[in-house]
Amino acid sequence: MMNHATSESRDPGVALTALAAASRWAGRAAELAAKPGGRDEDRLASGLFLLVSGSGAAAGALWALAYALLGRPLSAAIPGAFAVAATAIGITLLRRRNLGRLREFMLLLILLLPALLQASLGGYVKGSAVVMWSFFAPLSALVFFGARAGWGWLAGFVSVAGVLAVLDGRLAQSVPALPAAAQTALFAFNLCGVAALVTLVLAYFRIQRDEATERSERLLLNVLPPEIAERLKHNEYPIADRFDDVSVLFADMVGFTESSARQSPDVTVGVLNEFLTAFDELAQQHGLRPIRITGDSYLVVGGLPVAKPDHAEAVANMALDMLDKVERLNRLRGWAVSFRIGINSGPAMAAVVGRYRFTYDIWSDAVNTASRMESSGVPGRIQVTEETYRRLIATYEFECRGEIDVKGKGMMRTYFLIGRLSPLPVGDVVEHGEG
Repeated sequence: MMNHATSESRDPGVALTALAAASRWAGRAAELAAKPGGRDEDRLASGLFLLVSGSGAAAGALWALAYALLGRPLSAAIPGAFAVAATAIGITLLRRRNLGRLREFMLLLILLLPALLQASLGGYVKGSAVVMWSFFAPLSALVFFGARAGWGWLAGFVSVAGVLAVLDGRLAQSVPALPAAAQTALFAFNLCGVAALVTLVLAYFRIQRDEATERSERLLLNVLPPEIAERLKHNEYPIADRFDDVSVLFADMVGFTESSARQSPDVTVGVLNEFLTAFDELAQQHGLRPIRITGDSYLVVGGLPVAKPDHAEAVANMALDMLDKVERLNRLRGWAVSFRIGINSGPAMAAVVGRYRFTYDIWSDAVNTASRMESSGVPGRIQVTEETYRRLIATYEFECRGEIDVKGKGMMRTYFLIGRLSPLPVGDVVEHGEG
């Protein structure tokens, strides 16, 4: 037995794994005990309650057996009663998903029954300081009811311990002592049991906190680029950066407003979500940053928050892949959806705006021009400015649309992006329809 204990002490990973497993078991049990859609705080409290009551019931059963074997039926009855009550209350929580006033009753049992057990054994020394288990009453109250209630229950624990200290001499005279070896063993059991349960509770809190932090970080990364989220976590605020060269893509579903008026909301949202989810996946594949989804409008940018030398190529490739994806989904679903896409390149400013409902957004004349390329474009085609065209002419095929009147910009020469060129000399690039 000693060799086994020594072996485990040399491998702390065994103990840590056991603690983590017990804590995760409590977490899964808490999911069963909590109301559907309940708050994280309620699940945490339910998990802790099941952890404390379950561990207390197991310890109570062991104590009842130990004191019965030592010839102390009254002392055995007290932890036995607690084991039965804790089990019944735990089952009630799992079945009803709501304890109501049973929580206070459970805390009262945790506070008083160890004290009664210690009194029945003859005080602190003869009772192996079993009252230390009552400490779980204020610890549990802190989670269930908050700091103020926790302090109140702590005062109750101190009062109970104080009363037992005052009565210790009288109790010691009225009850015969257990064998010295039994007293020592029970004291060690109490000390190790309390330490183990406190560690288990803290491990449960740590695991639940880490999982909550991970969920929060995933949510944050859905709103912000990882580099920006990291800066915010280090309390860098405000965040505003200027970028000398980026490429901006706007896409808009044609006829979305009219079709949404004819379709049910779930159908409309389902169609839109399938396309926008596919676009997000394409943005990730091409190393681009989705910035904004407004209704059926989609904005993605290349070259920020981290500089990307080939941002124009990446945005062009994504635009072509977007049209391919739209065509495939239309064939697969039997839809007739089309998108206008516009691209422009140039400087921009990006910043985190808002304090409580923050977002990462970009502004500049180049961004506005990209938006105009989309709104003045043609369904199913990619319209780009001359600025973007000059960057891509060597490796992509274009069709010159000619000069068009762009709102807020006047007459502008624009181009339609047709596709990627096969490996050909630069001089073989052809403009279609120029005149």
